[in-house]
Amino acid sequence: MIKEERLIPLKFDLMFKKVFGDEDNNDSIKYLLKCILGITPQEVIILNNEILSDSYYDKNTTVDLIIKLKDGTKINIEVNSNVNKSLIDRNLLCMIRIMNSNIKRGQKYSKLNKHIQINFDFKGYHKKPIMKYQLIDKENNEILSDKIEIIRIDVEYFTKKCYTNSVEKLDLKDKFIGLIGIEDKKMAMNLSKGNKNMEEILSKMEGFSKEEIMAATYDREEYKEWLRKVTTEEEVKQGIEKGLEQGIKKGIKKGINQEKKEIAKNMLNENIDIETISRVTKLTLDEIKSIENN
Repeated sequence: MIKEERLIPLKFDLMFKKVFGDEDNNDSIKYLLKCILGITPQEVIILNNEILSDSYYDKNTTVDLIIKLKDGTKINIEVNSNVNKSLIDRNLLCMIRIMNSNIKRGQKYSKLNKHIQINFDFKGYHKKPIMKYQLIDKENNEILSDKIEIIRIDVEYFTKKCYTNSVEKLDLKDKFIGLIGIEDKKMAMNLSKGNKNMEEILSKMEGFSKEEIMAATYDREEYKEWLRKVTTEEEVKQGIEKGLEQGIKKGIKKGINQEKKEIAKNMLNENIDIETISRVTKLTLDEIKSIENN
């Protein structure tokens, strides 16, 4: 469960959607657009508010936040963890689908609305903290069309900046993006203090963090992510390879066995059942019980 001094972070996609996809109070999403795009829209329409229903807890569903501005501009916002080329391609495909769904028969292409995709990325490679993309000619940088814009944001860069600099040295954008990656409640309060919009965002986060179903869903997603890291074949292979390296000095057999026991011990600390541990490490149930009792 979430400790009292911590928050369910905005990097958890459901929390992000609940905070910024509030149809009855869209001040938070307007503030996001101000910080990221430098605009202050008078009207914002949430186009996919239905995904915030209880169905999210029961099945996998797309978690894009799609909004529409008064001038017809559509903005697709995604929170991405473990960014890779495949995920970037998937984001691009989602954007194309959204654009395609808006084209009506007989519509003049000159009336095609602009589409902006904003990606809040975690654990992805970025040459710069914020990278902006358009369709351009490589040789002279001439823009082919202004109808598509993609913005990739390295959230972890800004979160780290918030921890390593005094609040007074941070600008509005630093604080806002940093807040998206922060889990520590005291740090979030420090960043938000005196800023009405950020204080409101934090208040929403605190309220949703207390909801049992939200906390349970977050715990489940965190556990699934950890389990994927620990029990994948590649992770086990790396553990065995590390054991082999140690075995050069201490004996190959002893090294491999010790590495398996270390993996088993870590999995026990995470309350994983011993049958799963046995399947992953190839240790017997008795060996695992012995580790558990020591």
